[in-house]
Amino acid sequence: MRNLMLMALLALCARSWAASYYVSSSSGSDANNGTSASTPWQTLGAHVNGGTFSPGDVIYLKRGDRWNEQLVPPSSGNSGSPISFDTYGTGAAPIITAAAPIPFVSGSWTYISGSTWKATIASTITSPTVNMVQFGNLYGRKRPYGSGCASAITSKYDWCLSWPYLYVYSPSGTNPVSTYASDGSIVPTVTQAAGLSIISIAGKNWLTFQHIKIQAFDYIGVGISGASDNLVFANMEVDGIVPFGATPLGFYVNATNPANIQFLNDEGLFGGKSGADKKDAAMSFLESALATVDAVAQREIVDPKKFKNGVSKIIDGTVDCLNASTWAKEKSPVPAVTR
Repeated sequence: MRNLMLMALLALCARSWAASYYVSSSSGSDANNGTSASTPWQTLGAHVNGGTFSPGDVIYLKRGDRWNEQLVPPSSGNSGSPISFDTYGTGAAPIITAAAPIPFVSGSWTYISGSTWKATIASTITSPTVNMVQFGNLYGRKRPYGSGCASAITSKYDWCLSWPYLYVYSPSGTNPVSTYASDGSIVPTVTQAAGLSIISIAGKNWLTFQHIKIQAFDYIGVGISGASDNLVFANMEVDGIVPFGATPLGFYVNATNPANIQFLNDEGLFGGKSGADKKDAAMSFLESALATVDAVAQREIVDPKKFKNGVSKIIDGTVDCLNASTWAKEKSPVPAVTR
């Protein structure tokens, strides 16, 4: 009996020692202590990914803020006292994204030579690279580095990467902001050569995530691997919408024999839309992508109508898969899956 009382007392004490931490990309500083909404940290990498947390601790992300970096939980909770990631403040859900928009102002760009300009990509993602660059609603054409980006870029929507610089096409004397004014933005999606999981959980247990939005990535939104278990993802939205390979995947579970991984009221790619809406969105997305590759459209597609009809059939099948997958909205716990 005495041992049971001691264990109960220790459990109560452990709960009382649990701490709350706050992170705000807009108003925080990594020099802060992070222990109140008035003294939040700024980045995820400095104190969250690189920190140590105890069971019962809560890490709050400020609503309305966004981070262009990974969230990699460094610690595990325990039964009855998970480590939680949630939100504070008011407004839209906080966003963690791989998109690194170049500020759409003339001062962002430096003229190189010929029809080539460059800008710096701002991102704290480690070992970064870029596979896709979006010009408004269009995706540009990646050019090989070869002897240099300046010699590789020849036409509008061409781009080249020599980290941390993004090189794009624009005529001499014409700033890219003017060239792409009708498009309205230039946004590289930062990734890693081996693929980037925006939230990466490797060998961690007893974690809870709520009210967070993962957006614009070309590999995995939430990746779970190793001996990870007893995880809850609730009221989250994971939306990649970047056309690269067979990805992006919203939630990807590749853990070792998990027993309790729950997805509650989550929404993945195209989740919550009707089949017709999903198909229309996918077709519009594909048409925008094709519009950026003039050479293919004009020289290699002999019958565009048949081509479009064929792609439409493929998308019909894809929509059926989306409707049946864990990417769709869930209203109750679902078993762990591997996609």
